[in-house]
Amino acid sequence: MMMALAMLPLLLAGGTAVDLASISARQAQLQQAMDSAALAIAREGESLSDAEANKIAKQFLDTNFDPRFADMEIKRSGTKVDIKAAARANLTFGSLLGYENWKVSAKSSADLAYTNYEIALVLDTTGSMAGGKLIAMKDAVLGLVNTMSAQVKGKDKLKFAVVPFANFVNVGPQYGPEFKKNGKIKNKTGAKWLDLKGEADFPQVELQQGLSRFELFNHLGEDWAGCVETRYGGGKVAHDVEDSAPNEKDAASLFVPAFSIDEPDEDGYSNSYIGSDADPLDNTPKGKIKKLLKYGVTTLLPIDPTLEWLAPDAKMSGGRGPNRDCVTQPIMALNTDFKAIVNKVKSLKANGNTNIMEGVAWGMRVLSPREPFTEGRDPKEIGVEKIMIVLTDGSNVFGNTKNALGSRYASQGYLVDGRLGITAGSSSDTNKLMNEKTLAACENAKAQNILVYTIRLEEPDVKTGMMLKDCASSSAHFFDAPSRSQLDEVFDEIRDRVVRLRLAS
Repeated sequence: MMMALAMLPLLLAGGTAVDLASISARQAQLQQAMDSAALAIAREGESLSDAEANKIAKQFLDTNFDPRFADMEIKRSGTKVDIKAAARANLTFGSLLGYENWKVSAKSSADLAYTNYEIALVLDTTGSMAGGKLIAMKDAVLGLVNTMSAQVKGKDKLKFAVVPFANFVNVGPQYGPEFKKNGKIKNKTGAKWLDLKGEADFPQVELQQGLSRFELFNHLGEDWAGCVETRYGGGKVAHDVEDSAPNEKDAASLFVPAFSIDEPDEDGYSNSYIGSDADPLDNTPKGKIKKLLKYGVTTLLPIDPTLEWLAPDAKMSGGRGPNRDCVTQPIMALNTDFKAIVNKVKSLKANGNTNIMEGVAWGMRVLSPREPFTEGRDPKEIGVEKIMIVLTDGSNVFGNTKNALGSRYASQGYLVDGRLGITAGSSSDTNKLMNEKTLAACENAKAQNILVYTIRLEEPDVKTGMMLKDCASSSAHFFDAPSRSQLDEVFDEIRDRVVRLRLAS
């Protein structure tokens, strides 16, 4: 009997320890549920109704806790969420002392992190996107813009840029120069980062260095539509895949306006708009003169310099002309006008071939504080998240043809120009080189602390999938969407990863 009496305190102590462990586990379980619920509600932003907030919290309790014991209360102020609950933990040995259960409680506060978000939406608007894919892309992108703009409040806390891409990227015709009556560019007009005077030296079959493409547009009675070529990457700096700052003292760093040349009036060509038998590949002195004369250019020729430009026999019908291949809509730089961003996305149209590298390169540039677009914050600034979302439904296409130029006009000129690295080759050859340049642009973007998400939409090509996966910041930032119906889910997941939340307590 004495031994039994001596054991009683030990049994009570052991039982109490078991019950304390049960209480602690129950309290930790409740705390975890409260933290998860608070974060989930905070993620939805201020536009979420109180009823919807309670529904979300209940869903988390149903999943992570036994709701029969939960007594929950939610308070919200702006984006901040305070949530608390009390519950009962069943006791095993406490009944010996008259206690069947013990009250446990938990509280949690969550809010958006103090972060500035800058997001470049790099969107494929090529011809293959026409129809249902374009509609699905627009809906998913608009969902991202609308939900994030409801979540993230505060001046300049959230900015979006829209970068449509096809075979070219369009920076916007508003950056072009004005002209004098004699056809020359007016002083101090036109963006300084554009090659206004034709000074850039790079391989091109028809137009010579020193000839202003802007003045040539004006002479032909055409307004420049805003597309630019890929900067030549064959010099000391890989300007084509880098965010190197344009400098008037370095013509190679300037952006050259896209100019679709007058192609031969023969089978295999599709952009003949001037009556001429000049051969684009004839680089003899006589051949060069002939190519200039067909546009009416005389000022660079070894003839009377006092002559005015001649009027070419130009007939620009059926979409032909110097703007023929500029089918992409202009970039929208980083801004906080969400209504304008929504309207921009809604207005996108599908046309042209796929050039993913140009999209990535310009996605990097719109996020940069350097020209051409200067709306981006310094990437070294604390609390800045720079994000690029690249969506494409196709493989890189240079537009190879069997004619003497080797291809259609693309952002790197014609294949015969050699700016891609070869002067002749198959579509497989050009795809490989374009993929390599795309990856180089991706690596440069990631080196600038840009978080890169990539989305492959209904594109079965394995090489493209591998390239996009390598382009992304990690394999977890790559999304393969075999069906357009999955895009909403993809963009929702990206949003959840992008928006940073913090537990305040």
